[in-house]
Parts: sequence; structure tokens; C-alpha cells
Amino acid sequence: MPSRSTIEVIKGDNNQNNLAYCLVVVILLAVDANPIKVIATSIGIPARWFAYPCLAMLVHLFLTHSQEFLYDGVRVFFRSILSIFFRQIDIVGIDNIPKHGPIIFSGNHSNQFVDGLMVLTTAQHRVGFLIAEKSYKHPVVGTFAKLAGAVPVTRPQDSARPMQGTIVIRGRHVEGQGTVFLRDLVPGDKVRIKGQADQYKVETVASDESLTLSEDGPLPPAQATAASAFEKLAKVDQSRVYNAVFEHLKQGRCIGIFPEGGSHDRTDLLPLKMGIALIALGMVDKYNITVPIVPVGLNYFRGHRFRGRVVVEFGPPIRVPEDLIELYRSNRREAYQRLMAEVEDGMRATLVTAPDYHALHLVYTARRLFQKDNWIPSPGEKMDLNRRFAEGYKILMSKYGDERPAALNELERRLNDYQKTLHRLGLRDYQVPTLREDDSLRLCYTIAHLFLVFTLAMLPSLVLNAPVGVIARFVSSREQKKALAASRVKIEARDVIMSKKITLSIVLVPTLWIVYAVLLLRFTSLPPSTVAVLFFSCPIFSYLGVMATEAGILDAKDLKPVLLRLLPGARKKMATLPAERTLLQHDLRAYIHEIGPELGSLYTDKTVKWEEYIRKSSSATDLQSLLPSGSPNGKDGRAETEDTRGERNGHASSLSFTSPALAQAVNGRGTPSPLTFKPDEQFNKKDAKCTCVFRYLIGSKLSNNTRPVKLFSLEERKMRYAKYLAYTKKLR
Repeated sequence: MPSRSTIEVIKGDNNQNNLAYCLVVVILLAVDANPIKVIATSIGIPARWFAYPCLAMLVHLFLTHSQEFLYDGVRVFFRSILSIFFRQIDIVGIDNIPKHGPIIFSGNHSNQFVDGLMVLTTAQHRVGFLIAEKSYKHPVVGTFAKLAGAVPVTRPQDSARPMQGTIVIRGRHVEGQGTVFLRDLVPGDKVRIKGQADQYKVETVASDESLTLSEDGPLPPAQATAASAFEKLAKVDQSRVYNAVFEHLKQGRCIGIFPEGGSHDRTDLLPLKMGIALIALGMVDKYNITVPIVPVGLNYFRGHRFRGRVVVEFGPPIRVPEDLIELYRSNRREAYQRLMAEVEDGMRATLVTAPDYHALHLVYTARRLFQKDNWIPSPGEKMDLNRRFAEGYKILMSKYGDERPAALNELERRLNDYQKTLHRLGLRDYQVPTLREDDSLRLCYTIAHLFLVFTLAMLPSLVLNAPVGVIARFVSSREQKKALAASRVKIEARDVIMSKKITLSIVLVPTLWIVYAVLLLRFTSLPPSTVAVLFFSCPIFSYLGVMATEAGILDAKDLKPVLLRLLPGARKKMATLPAERTLLQHDLRAYIHEIGPELGSLYTDKTVKWEEYIRKSSSATDLQSLLPSGSPNGKDGRAETEDTRGERNGHASSLSFTSPALAQAVNGRGTPSPLTFKPDEQFNKKDAKCTCVFRYLIGSKLSNNTRPVKLFSLEERKMRYAKYLAYTKKLR
């Protein structure tokens, strides 16, 4: 049996030979400046004597390598499709992919068919995916899956059907009420409580109302469940699938698997299926070929919306070690579990996971505010910083639980308020620092550019894109509701939206072009050649319409803050928003620098080896155990001192005021002018305007003479001033 290195050499030689064949054929069949024709004429031999063998060579090339040509065509096609539906696709860790196959790509499944397209178009290898048989039979998806060499898989959940009676699960024992287990179930089938995602494998059937569950799969609840309706998932023989995958990999090719089993829109991974472990260890056992597993993280940002963004991150390859191979020969179950644990850790190291969407948005907001001003991070740096914040958030939640310190709760509240304010005003965080600017020239340019762009985009967008967009939006919304009703794991079923839009567009867009061509031929006097030119120009105009519309939308977003200033309520809020952001940014940075050393490598290390960190965190019984030894035990994450103990116990009366005018404003009800307030010199060095500090500490709603017309309460003033003092003390 050839070794892996032999397969790689053979594959490399074949690729070089194919390229040489193509070059020879192109030269021999060229029309202009054909050297073969010149030679044939000079020696008196008919040129067709050379043409026929070349034609036969070309036909042979296409027939013997048709799968590769079709795959490359599918890849080019979907690269163009994804460039329309996503404004930015960033690739991180491309060097982690081995140069030669075979390889197993293991990715998270959070955007249905789009996930496979992302790996197909960004990986450097031809990847054949394992795809659900139901999708394989889909008229659109199935056609492209066949062209790309996908392998269909029959999933037990696709054949789920409700059964008679109810069941009560007590550990591994299941008691039925009104059930007929002997008739309906056989060992190897799975049962699932209706409305839940966990599937339990049947080991033995004792009677019509009693059976035992297998130890394979998820653990049943420790306590007895209530009597519930249940579903049967029939046993599926996957030997044919595994044989096809083994043959695929044995030839030095690559496969892609989404081990979660089904698509979802959660912010974390679902439990992984054992298929990858069976394949990787089976290849070693049967063919002595070690196949590396490359984790793939598909991180979508508004991925369910048109012109969203995605970061595709490839992690370091996971190779089956020798000790695991030895364990496989003695205890397969344990070997599978150990390898799947490594795969899960590798996948988490390429993702940004959070308990829920609220926490995920909080992480992104904190990262944007924390990063250096005017610093544009690379996709890899941005993902690294996002992951640091997400893992740090988990550690803090694990450390404090429901008894979080007041400082952390207050910071989270302010971040949430900032998010809500941006959402209510329809602004983006990057626009807030520019709200102080009053650039009339830029405003005129933006309006003129917006008018020009929308004028150019109106015709192609309305004629070529709008009809399909309206239909796709309506149908995808309907499919979203159906998928949510049928799923046990989806939150809002947003993962089906973009896939449905793409599949519909692939069919409807060319159909619309054909309709237009038929109408032009039928109701105009244009010659067929002109109609043909217009028909084949439709893709160009459609793409230009998309690009022009997006540019117009960006201009409209930049123009929105200016238009909002015309509204009295929004104008007042926008006047104070830059100062609020500056102070929130300062407080966030100060708090992170204060508790940062407690977070260990997340804060101190310039480069975090995420696969090692995730492996350590997954093996820890408590995330708090990841903190370095000797961490302070204060409730607010800081070292216990006399001052912090007094602050924690509510002794805020010990505030000392460094500015008489500020002391008068904080302790009394007067309204001193901001011009008389002199904040600390260190604070001025951080570019915080006197008026901004004054507004933050005394009152946020200002009249035209910059004096507060509505003051904060006395308690609010003291709380804000305590934070100001803590911040200036930190700067010193």
C-alpha cells in the first residue's frame, strides 16, 4: 500500500503533467502565429495531421480529469457569488494547511450551505464535503454538490418520526407508558424526547414498556424525566459512507466535515459527532495513512444579511499521535473520545464563542473601545483580541457568578447603554468621534457623491437586482420560520437566511435575464446580435449595480449623523455622545489594566497559543483555576486595601476634592461655569476636554451657553466623581 508521501509525489507529478498537456494543446491549436502550422507548411505536410492528434489529446484530458475541471469551475463560480453577497472575506492561518493531501477539514456549522462554500473557495485544496442526503437531493444544492465531489450521508434525524405512548428516562433505564418497544424499536435505534436535541442510543429492548440505553452518546439526565412524548431515529448503516471516504482519502484527496451534524445559529459549538475520529483512526488502522485534521473557524459578522463580513480561520493541523493509535487498538471508545476532545479544542481555538448574543455583542463593543485609537488591526489581530475579551469574560463570569463586583456591573451597564444609544440613533461606533466635526465641504461632497452614485446605480439595481432581492427576502423569511419550528437547537434560525437567498438567486437571476432577452426579441426591433450582447452584459451591470448601491449606502450612513442633528432630541444626545464614549473608553481601559494581571496570559502574553490555552481551559474543572496563583481575592478583582474595603462598604463620604469649583458642584446644587473648572493636569494629557469632564460629572444636558440645565442627583455626582478620582490616580 503506498505511503502518504508516495501519494503526495504522485499527485504532484500528475498536476505538472496536466499543466504540460494543457500548454501543448493550446500551442498546437492556436489560430494566430501557430508554429506548428508554419512547420507543417514548410515541410509540405497538411496541418490537420497535427490538429487531429491534438484534438484527441484535449478530449482525453477533459475526460480523464473532468472532476477536477468541474470542481475548479464550481470554485470560480462561487467565488464570484460570495463576492457579491459578502463585502469582505478575510482568511487567517492559511499557512496552517499542509501543502499536500490527504486532509480532513473540520469546521463549525453556523450558516448552512454557505459554510461549505466558504471552505471550498478559501482552502488551497479540492475538498469533497460530507453532505446530508436530503441536501444532496436538493435540485440546486445537490447539483453543485455532485459537481464538487461531495459524499452523501444519511442522518438519523432526517428519518425521525413520533412514536406511540410516552417515556420516562431514569438514568440508563427507560420506562414506557402505552408504548410498544418490541414492535417499534431494535438495538441501535435512537430515541429523542420530543422538543429536545439529545439522542439516546438503544442498547437492549426488554419488553414493550422497558428498554436500556447504551453508554455511547450523551449522558441521560441523572434525575428521572417527566413522562414525555418521544421520537424514533432509525439505525443507519454508514459503512458505505465510510468506505467512500476512505477511498477518497486513500487517493490523496481532501474531505470537509461539519461535526456538529446540523446547522444552527448559536454562539457556541454543539456537541460534536464521532465521525471524524472514526475516519482518522480508521485510516491509520486500515491503510497506515495518518491524515491531519485542520480545524476551521467560520466567524460571521452579520452573516445572515446581504454584504456581511466573514473571517475564515484555519488552525494548526491535528495529527494522530502514536500513543493514541496504540490506545485505539485496545480501547476504541476512549481513543475516539480523546481525539474528539482535541478536535473540539482546535475548533474553539479558531472561533470567538460566548454564552449568548448579548455577551458576544458586549465583547465586540469592549474590544473596539479598548484598542488603540487610529489603529487598524489585521484580521488575525482583530480575531486574537476578540478571543482574549471573550475568554476573559468567561473567566470573570466563572469567578464571580451572581455576586459580581459593583465596578464590573457598572461597566457592563454603561457598555449596554452605549450599544443601545448607537442602535437607537442608527450610528456606528467609528462615527462617534467625528460627531464634533462640522465640515461643510465634506458634507457637500458626500451629498453630491451620494446623488451621483444612486443615479448610476438606480437603473441596473432596479431592473436587474431589485426583483430578485424582494423575492429572496420574502422566501428566506418564510423558510426561517419553518426551520425554527422544526429545529431543536436553533435560536432564531438565522443560519438558513443567506443560504436560501443564494440558492434562489442562482436560479432567479439568470431566469430574469432570459425573460428580459425574450421580451426584447418579442417587442422591440433590436437584432438578435444586439440582444445577445445585452444578455451577456447583464452580469457586469448587475455587479456594478451592487457595488454602486453599497457605496451609496455607505454615503447615506455618513450623512445620517448630519441629518440627525436637525432633530432636537437627537442633537442633544449627539452633542454629549463623543464625551461619553471618551470617558467610557478611559474607564474600560483603566479597569482592564487593573484586573489584567489576574487574567494571566490573556493579558500578559503578546502572543497566545490558542490551541494550548483552549486545551487547558477545557480540562479545567473551573475557569477560575486558569487564573495565576496569588491573584487578589477582592470582590472587584483588585487587591484588598483599606481604600477599596471602605469603598466596597459604602464609605463614599471620604472623597477629597482637588478642585474647589468641582467640590461645590458635586456637594451642592450650584451651577458653576465649566470654564472655572480645572481638572487634573494628567487628565488633560489624555485629551479630555474640561467641558467634557464637567458634563460627565455634573450634568449631561446643556443649553447653548454650555451651562447645565439639568443636574445629576447628589448620589450620581459622587459616584461619578469617585470614578474620576480612581482614573486620575491610575494615570499618576
